[in-house]
Amino acid sequence: MRKARVIGYVLAAGCAIGLMTVAATTGSMGAAPSQRTADQHGWMTYVNVRFQYSICYPADLLVSQGEAANSDGQRFLSSQDGAELAAYGSNNALDETLRQRQSDMQSRLAGASGKVTYRAQKANWFVVSGQSGETIFYAKTIYSHGQFKSFELTYDRSAAALYDPVVARLAACFTDLVR
Repeated sequence: MRKARVIGYVLAAGCAIGLMTVAATTGSMGAAPSQRTADQHGWMTYVNVRFQYSICYPADLLVSQGEAANSDGQRFLSSQDGAELAAYGSNNALDETLRQRQSDMQSRLAGASGKVTYRAQKANWFVVSGQSGETIFYAKTIYSHGQFKSFELTYDRSAAALYDPVVARLAACFTDLVR
């Protein structure tokens, strides 16, 4: 199998952030998308300069829609099954606690008839996942230096075999770049 390595540099506010994007496809190229593991996708990395976070995404499943006009993040959409990944940052202008942000996110993603099936919170991050109708959701937020940095993946329950392994990889690669 062939690995492609792309190195780029993003400049903003006088700072240079090194970005290495590795797009690699391993395993059987002939495997049906629903039979692939997370490692068998072509992974790329999106870096947000304004809010200083990065996230990897399976470029063979989710197509980048371009950065938002205010540079807070980006959406990645599937052309095949309706899945969506949203990565975004926001300033904590309302002085919310992490618990308040988690509660708001849970309510929005689960809706009136959905349910949260998993949640975890530590000192500077939380995760929430569950189902609303036929839609499965998984979201993670990191709080750092007065900013919330979040991603949300939503997909149809019928595509769970495809996206469930992807969730673990997204959660692991989602990174706050401010040290």
